[in-house]
Amino acid sequence: MSSCQNKAEPIQNRKRKAKICAVIWTIIYVLLLPLLSYFALLSAMIFDNPHLSIPKGLSIIFTISLIPLSLPVSIDLMWSSYVCKEYSKTLFFWSVPWLTLIAVLAVDPIIQFL
Repeated sequence: MSSCQNKAEPIQNRKRKAKICAVIWTIIYVLLLPLLSYFALLSAMIFDNPHLSIPKGLSIIFTISLIPLSLPVSIDLMWSSYVCKEYSKTLFFWSVPWLTLIAVLAVDPIIQFL
């Protein structure tokens, strides 16, 4: 066995793992997109609370809308990095919607408190 073959093997494993992750998360995100978009549209019902100011309500709606918007961004980033052979980035970019969700859940109570 040559040393080149030994080095190529881990790259092929990483490439395969990145492709499988990208395909699976793309399917999941495509299926979740309509549901989360509908959820973002329903966030306008926050104005049913008479004690909520308009700027505060609009900022909550904006932050909630970031969740469904992060899905196509994540899909694009995953496949762009895969095509550029940056497999470690591909494996990271599936988490963009989850990081967005965590950020929204952290920021919304702060917005409501202000």
